Amino acid sequence: MEKWGGDSTQVIKTGKYLKLLGVSVEISSDLIPDLKGFDLIHVFNIQTSKTGIQQMRHIKDYGIPVALSPIYWDLRNIDRMAAYIYPYGEKKIVSILGHIHPLIPVMARRIVKYPIRQQLWKWSKSMLEMADLLLPNSYAELEVLALLFNAPHLRAKTMIVPNSVDIEEMFNESNIACEQVKSFGLPEEYVLEVGRIEPAKGQSTLIKALKQDKDIPLVFVGRGLNTSYGKYCVKLGKDRGNTYFIDEVPHDLLSYFYRGARVHALPSLRESPGLVTLEAAVFGANCVVSYHGPVNEYFGTAAWYCNPLDTESIRSTILEAWNASRTYELGDRVRKEFTWENTAKSTLAGYEQLLSKQTKRLFE
Repeated sequence: MEKWGGDSTQVIKTGKYLKLLGVSVEISSDLIPDLKGFDLIHVFNIQTSKTGIQQMRHIKDYGIPVALSPIYWDLRNIDRMAAYIYPYGEKKIVSILGHIHPLIPVMARRIVKYPIRQQLWKWSKSMLEMADLLLPNSYAELEVLALLFNAPHLRAKTMIVPNSVDIEEMFNESNIACEQVKSFGLPEEYVLEVGRIEPAKGQSTLIKALKQDKDIPLVFVGRGLNTSYGKYCVKLGKDRGNTYFIDEVPHDLLSYFYRGARVHALPSLRESPGLVTLEAAVFGANCVVSYHGPVNEYFGTAAWYCNPLDTESIRSTILEAWNASRTYELGDRVRKEFTWENTAKSTLAGYEQLLSKQTKRLFE
């Protein structure tokens, strides 16, 4: 897994905690894996459908039941946004057509990308149809799948398995790691955003939103600083001041950054729901999230919500969270409900149900 993301975490952690329940698990990213000796195959992420469809076809040809965690977002709202497509400042990358009207290059991009998107959509739908069991992370995700793919029948083969955090790992103390974090010279409290440095995560918009509030430290942790967007964010941060950028760190080191976060902000255009928000909540950060994704199922009224494309909405929401007393309501809920132990138990229940149905069919 060269590009680690939330889907990678879900695969690894699900496998780890299924093993603790006595399940024999092997993880493979092979396009055509060897399937001998397996009772069931679990595939993750229909957004990578170009390769995923090949894996699904191979599995179905072999005749093994397959569970599928879709990990899907509806990206149509993003495709219509000039602020997402051209996020680096207008003069450098917006074409002449963009100066005539900002939606012209947006529409041009959609036209060029349309055939590719259509093919990926068809492969994603085929993966959903071929799966014997669907394990989406929320009811909101299930409804998006049923409606966007015009497939209400998917509801009949679905079990909801929420995303989670590894509480044991998060509180694994290490003096060496603690000293390493101290070496970054961060202030005592700050607004933190953990995640890949990319337009959909909204780092540049967050910096712009707090441009005038220079007394509030901003800290970003994640890979992508050397990309065009990353360099643009660094420039914005340098102009603002009191802004810190830290490249990707090992996951078990993140807890030391969460500890100093008075607020964790994720003004993202797509999350399902955002593992970093769940992790930050465990350490008592007041969490600011966007209203995209299955936010209510996970956060309820225990988070602060913003419009990720509106700098004033982001600013006012963060200031409200910054000035509020720390709330541990969301963190307490995460500890009780959103653990990988619970995720593994729900996943195993789905496996057992699927295998039971398959066995029943053999004897009919």
